[in-house]
Amino acid sequence: MKLHLPVRLAAFMAIAVVVAGCGSSNSTAPVTGSVTQTTADDLAIQTVASMDLVGGDVQAAVGGTPTAPARAVPIWPHEARPARTWWDTTYSSSGITFEASRTYYDGSNNVLPGYGPTATWMRWTSRAYGTYEGPRDTATVGHSTSLDLHGLQSSTDTLRFDGTCADTLLNRFRSYDGTITHYFYWVSGETIDNVRFLKSLLSSPGGGHPISGTVGITVSADRLRSNNRVDVAAHFDAVILITFNGASPAVITVNGRFYYQWNLDTGQVTRV
Repeated sequence: MKLHLPVRLAAFMAIAVVVAGCGSSNSTAPVTGSVTQTTADDLAIQTVASMDLVGGDVQAAVGGTPTAPARAVPIWPHEARPARTWWDTTYSSSGITFEASRTYYDGSNNVLPGYGPTATWMRWTSRAYGTYEGPRDTATVGHSTSLDLHGLQSSTDTLRFDGTCADTLLNRFRSYDGTITHYFYWVSGETIDNVRFLKSLLSSPGGGHPISGTVGITVSADRLRSNNRVDVAAHFDAVILITFNGASPAVITVNGRFYYQWNLDTGQVTRV
């Protein structure tokens, strides 16, 4: 099944540093820098990396439901996704370890012992950690999420995701033009709001993009001079919005000023 969420889900990337606790960090940067075009480029690239883990959660949550299409395709081009999934346990993919659980509810929000004909939604919770190497990134990752998946009943034609995530990335990656190696320490909180997928398209290659919805991200990031976590060149705070409109590309907006198209088939990020 191919669900394309916010994000090039496939890259969660590394350098040697222990990621302590998802979503928490004390920056060593003495000064907060302004977000220029170049900085916005880096933030957009990091946004796609962060979204890869979210896509792994979405893929596993949808793929594990009894009503899911038999054929599963990735949600984004590079998302971290499991080859096999056990519930309330641990699985690994591409260097990332997921610890996940799911709980089913009926229409009155009563907890169910498992999936059944009265199930209307599911809560997926997970944490993930490890090191990933992708075409553009190498990063150490910490991730936690709580996602609500609505629309399990056969009478609905869409699946809807809402929830929150927290990510910590220590990332080495290539610049927007591919000529320079950059280092970033990224701490973010994501809010997934009304991200919807058409059930009829989930098993169709290229058809699993979200048809609507947004992901809001609040970021605290350090640009590093090297792969040393304390070697901080500048600190940046940003607000990022990803908007899905039913087709690739999605739109990434950084601080309401810098706009990018995110190709959900290739993972490519381009300035608008």
